[in-house]
Amino acid sequence: MLKITIDSREQNRIQSATEYYESQGYQVKVSQEQTGDYIFNDQVVMEFKTWSDFMASITDGRLWNESQKQMENYEIHFIVLHGTNRDYKEAFKHNGLEEKHITGAIARLLTYTKIIRGTGTLHDTFELMKVTAEKCLDDKTLCRQFGTKSVNPAFNFLAYCVDDIKGERAKSIVNFLNLNTLQDLMKLDKDKLTSVPGIGDVLANRILTAIR
Repeated sequence: MLKITIDSREQNRIQSATEYYESQGYQVKVSQEQTGDYIFNDQVVMEFKTWSDFMASITDGRLWNESQKQMENYEIHFIVLHGTNRDYKEAFKHNGLEEKHITGAIARLLTYTKIIRGTGTLHDTFELMKVTAEKCLDDKTLCRQFGTKSVNPAFNFLAYCVDDIKGERAKSIVNFLNLNTLQDLMKLDKDKLTSVPGIGDVLANRILTAIR
């Protein structure tokens, strides 16, 4: 049986998470954990962040301690960003950070961990976490590890956060379009992507969906 450990400090998400994962056949345990918020089969760890919490954790420095502890204690680790674009805008408006602080934090994280983003309901994000963890547990090669990093955050995002984009293809996109930052990625459109040799409509749409 698959199992999940939920950190007791998840508070108002504990009941929803417990109900969801039990409905999926998981054995659920709630306890105070030193590392991560959700741990699948003692192997895959995920730190859960709403946009508001993510921005606050950049300001107070928690983000780096939490993500690095995950890397030190687990082979497979993720940061989960939960929230819609409206949630992002609201958190951004009230937090006082500049856009460069947020994109810089994401770029830094991508040099040693992986980010998954849930843009729907809480239930949808739990499902995304479950599917991701089960892929990792079934075949760890599906969850690309970070043995080789690039100083280019655009490359890191494409290589580690977009399905069906591996190192060589990510390198081709970055070099062909001269992408150096996450801001460069955000300016991409379908026409630019499909101008890259080997990138068709389907893959271009997948990349744009991941970026947005």
